[in-house]
Amino acid sequence: MTNNINLQISIPLDDDGYLDRECPADACNASFKVHADDWLGKVRDEKVFCPVCGHTETSDHWLTEEQVEYCKGRMLQQVMPVVQNMLQKTARSFNQRQSPGGIIQMSMTVKPSRPIVVVPLEAAELMRQRYTCEVCGCRYAAIGAAFFCPSCGHNSAKSAFRETINTIRKLPQVKIALDTALERDDAANTYRLLLEENMGKLVGTFQRFAEATFEALTVAGSIHPRRNVFQNLLESSDLWEQAIGIRYEDMISMHDWQAIQRYFQQRHLLAHKDGLVDVSYIQKTNDAQYQAGQRLVIKEDDVILFVGLVEKLADALINACHKGNDAEG
Repeated sequence: MTNNINLQISIPLDDDGYLDRECPADACNASFKVHADDWLGKVRDEKVFCPVCGHTETSDHWLTEEQVEYCKGRMLQQVMPVVQNMLQKTARSFNQRQSPGGIIQMSMTVKPSRPIVVVPLEAAELMRQRYTCEVCGCRYAAIGAAFFCPSCGHNSAKSAFRETINTIRKLPQVKIALDTALERDDAANTYRLLLEENMGKLVGTFQRFAEATFEALTVAGSIHPRRNVFQNLLESSDLWEQAIGIRYEDMISMHDWQAIQRYFQQRHLLAHKDGLVDVSYIQKTNDAQYQAGQRLVIKEDDVILFVGLVEKLADALINACHKGNDAEG
């Protein structure tokens, strides 16, 4: 006869009621959070969307590595007393069947194992960017930009853009926290890496924003841009001229246009050249600060200025698209 043991294991939430999740796609494995009420009430068991890459999978595939280990520990914690009790009963029954006067007498003893201590699962880190889906109201959070609602898959590139802008503007407060928590050299090195990383985030979130804005145009179906074209300002400027009759250079001042081109090129060096300046960068930007072979030095002021320029160009792009659609109508 087989006895079934039913276990219920509750996974801890963070202080704000969010549940940690992890994308099961090997190419992504992004960590994110979903509010527990929405995970139960809005997210469908048959399809969950990764907010970062858009991968879909059933709801039982999104446990983090830490949660898997936590569940194993809690399972053992609940099962071991039951197993020990069964073994002790078996031992008593076995011992009672032994003949007291036999030449060989056998007995069984069972020593209880040590109690398993399970460390409560905490959120790995506080998520800085939080979202509420414009379509279904699902609340979720991610480190950096997130583009898809876990519940309905709605592409929220425009709201993600604003959240990323607001988050990067908090870098000065992040520096204060690092200086407080780390040794001086460690804090400085960590902050340098953060500044460089956020140059890339700005370009990435603007790319997604521009893609979503372009796809909303009535003429989008008749134009077929190459993949990642919106990472290249000059190429995408040509595309906007074709679609709505205006270029990036006409949307902002020449000073701002030259500055944002320089920062886009710096992001390219950080992503593909480990920040080492080459002749191509100098030719494209006329940046007299560097010579070929030197490494970029990204300062806090650079990132904050870049944030402002990207936001300014995005706002100008929205206005230009509205005018273009009005002219068509």
